[in-house]
Amino acid sequence: MRVVVLSDTHNFHERLNIPEGDVLIHAGDFTSIGKTSEIIAFNHWMRDLPHRHKLVCAGNHDILLETESNYAEGLLTDVTYLRDEYR
Repeated sequence: MRVVVLSDTHNFHERLNIPEGDVLIHAGDFTSIGKTSEIIAFNHWMRDLPHRHKLVCAGNHDILLETESNYAEGLLTDVTYLRDEYR
């Protein structure tokens, strides 16, 4: 199994050459300021990648995923979004 991990792409993800793999993990900060349009564009980019499993967690720049979590998570339809749950 090959795992590919990246983070802090800040809307520059389309400029990257992503290696092939089974699992792709984006460990946060895929947007610059957390706008809806940035999340949608990122989701479309992830959809087009060939990795079988795609996992995403938010970083501090992906603020909409924290402030409007249900709405923003609904925009990430082509990945598995991971988030902390406080108990």
